[in-house]
Amino acid sequence: MEFFCYAYGRLSKEDLDKKAESDSIKNQRDLIHAYIDRDPELHLVMEGYDDGYTGTSFDRPHVREMLEAVKSGKVNCVVVKDLSRFGREYIESGQYIEKLFPALGVRFIAINDNYDTAHLDSSSSLMLPFKNLMNDSYCRDTSIKIRSHLDVKRRNGEFIGSFAVYGYAKDPENKNRLVVDPEAAETVREIFARRIAGQSCQAISDDLNALGVLSPMEYKRSKGINFKTGYQVQSKAKWSARAVLRILENEVYLGIMTQGKRTTPNYKVRTVVERPPEAWMRVEGTHEAIISQEDFRLAARLTGKDTRKAPGASVVYPLSGLVCCGDCKSNMIRKTSLYGEKTYGYFVCAAHRADKSVCSTHSISETKLEQAVLEGINFHIKMVAELRGALEAISRRPMQRVTLERMDRRLDTLRRELARKQEIRDNLYRRYASGEVSKEDFYDFKRIFTKDCEEVEQSIETQRHQLDEMLANTSPDSPWIEYFQRFGQIDVLNRDVLVRLVERILVYEDSRIEIVFQYQAQFEQAKAVASSFAEDDELREAV
Repeated sequence: MEFFCYAYGRLSKEDLDKKAESDSIKNQRDLIHAYIDRDPELHLVMEGYDDGYTGTSFDRPHVREMLEAVKSGKVNCVVVKDLSRFGREYIESGQYIEKLFPALGVRFIAINDNYDTAHLDSSSSLMLPFKNLMNDSYCRDTSIKIRSHLDVKRRNGEFIGSFAVYGYAKDPENKNRLVVDPEAAETVREIFARRIAGQSCQAISDDLNALGVLSPMEYKRSKGINFKTGYQVQSKAKWSARAVLRILENEVYLGIMTQGKRTTPNYKVRTVVERPPEAWMRVEGTHEAIISQEDFRLAARLTGKDTRKAPGASVVYPLSGLVCCGDCKSNMIRKTSLYGEKTYGYFVCAAHRADKSVCSTHSISETKLEQAVLEGINFHIKMVAELRGALEAISRRPMQRVTLERMDRRLDTLRRELARKQEIRDNLYRRYASGEVSKEDFYDFKRIFTKDCEEVEQSIETQRHQLDEMLANTSPDSPWIEYFQRFGQIDVLNRDVLVRLVERILVYEDSRIEIVFQYQAQFEQAKAVASSFAEDDELREAV
């Protein structure tokens, strides 16, 4: 009987990494050709070799081609070097060899395993499941080792992705390290600058496309990188609002390596599963940052705010997204009215505009509001400067040391209280062991004292945090003080100054305006410390 053969071979990426010459595509092809040439019953009519494909899945191009050839009657024999080259998945390999091929009248030959369905005996039939099981076990062990190795690399902050994120490139001397790509990094900086200036993600993407800036995918292609992604929907990838947002949200631009966001359940199931954020591996300082912490935080805060532009304008109104109703806390929207030949802008409560039964208009002139905000910013900067002077004076006085010592004494008192409760809890166990306390009473009292210890530990942690905060925020050299003082006095109110200094602006019904500044909590804490020392001085003078 004549058999028309399909010669099949496979080489996985793991085999490539190991440089297994005996399993190379050429070696498999030569071995199969020589075997077929020696047997006059066998005639080679088709062949296919899947290069770089895992044996744990049968979703391979040439496996599909082989099955089509079998079903169409072009071939009735499949020849492979050995069972592992056909597949390493125990169950599916057995279904092909012992069910599908016999049902279709197909002869199957695995040369090195001496397995030929045309010459089966009891030992060959028994050998097949054991061989397939061993191949499956090999895959499982390899998968565990690879996963463990990659986890170690992630924990060490080593980059293990196939392609560097946009804005970076792989270090030529160390593929697990990222270095800044100057050209792409400049585009990343421009995206953050545009977002801080008030442009929406869609507006940024439109401008980048209009300027001919290559999208991340096209940029990689221009560098000769064969990059593919599921996000592409057109033949030539363009910038989109989503692509811009992904850059704005990616901590990699802060020099932080975050990996392990996705995984697969095991080596057999290729479905990608999203992991919770607490399971991600996040390592700081692994590479050079492109964006400062300040700009990254600002861009994140501005995401989702109302940043609509004036008709025909390229940037948003300075106050857009920052003005809120002081009473109902809804956003306030900008409206215009025509008076003679002039157009006047004003803000009104968005909730009242949508439903007249809610709140009230809170209408305020845009010019009046901008002037008030400008004066408020300059006054606040002046107060910060004065506060810095007061803190410098306080830092030179022994009273500050007295305050710190007082806080330290509170910590010492809490520590002694914790030690006392822990001693009671430990003594309880000794009394239970000696039989003085019943088992029921022991567990009841243990639960009570354990809870007491946890509460004291929490109080100690809170006290430590307050002490650290006070030291950080009330120093005359605190970063937040330097942050405000670098602006000096503001002559013109613009968007950049507003978003960097102001958190939000509250407008009340009586036209009262409240400005919530950046680092407001730190400012209030430092002011309280300065006030407490001033009160101490007044008391001493009165005495």
